[in-house]
Amino acid sequence: MHNKLSIPDAIKKLFNIEVSKESPFLKNKANSFVRNKLIKTVTENNVQRKNIYLEDDQQLIVLFNALLLNAFYPDPKHVKKIFEDKKYRAECTESIKALFGNQNHLSGQALCSVKVIELINTLDSDKDLYTTQIPNPFTVLPQLALGPNTGLLNNLLLQASSLNPVDSVLISITKNDWLTAKEQTAYLSDDMPGSSEIVKMINNHIDEAKEFDELLDFFYKL
Repeated sequence: MHNKLSIPDAIKKLFNIEVSKESPFLKNKANSFVRNKLIKTVTENNVQRKNIYLEDDQQLIVLFNALLLNAFYPDPKHVKKIFEDKKYRAECTESIKALFGNQNHLSGQALCSVKVIELINTLDSDKDLYTTQIPNPFTVLPQLALGPNTGLLNNLLLQASSLNPVDSVLISITKNDWLTAKEQTAYLSDDMPGSSEIVKMINNHIDEAKEFDELLDFFYKL
């Protein structure tokens, strides 16, 4: 039988966080996933107020994964797209892998652990994010310390004392500034780990955007 869980109760169950005391912002983030329909809820109308609960136990997994991914990508629509779009999920996985998956990379040492590698491997697989809970590499969710619009990727990169070319490209990608990212790839050397994969990903993304724009222009001219 499904236990009725509100968003605050679910966050308490998943992360042992009392959102009313420790992080109202985290509750707002979770509610943003309800509004964009990533998380499904049911509403019960009572005399004094409406009570909103998770639709079923599966939504606990969705909420867990959404809040973990939100630590990297602060925009809820980008998190939802990771769930729905396999290609975009692969692109985001490459960004996370480039930053955290390489122990020789300065910024990557900030979260180099078994759980990080497990998280990357899960995102890199075909496992369904709606039904498979991804590994949690955080002792404390980064959202508790970061600002409302700052993802972990940007935060760690911007804190670096000097950005190497890969860092600069990754910052542009996390901001969805693909044209700037393409310009910055000119400073990547061929022997940098993952550089060829990053360049290919950027070029493919820009080419697809151009094809879509051309298709729109074609229909507008009809």
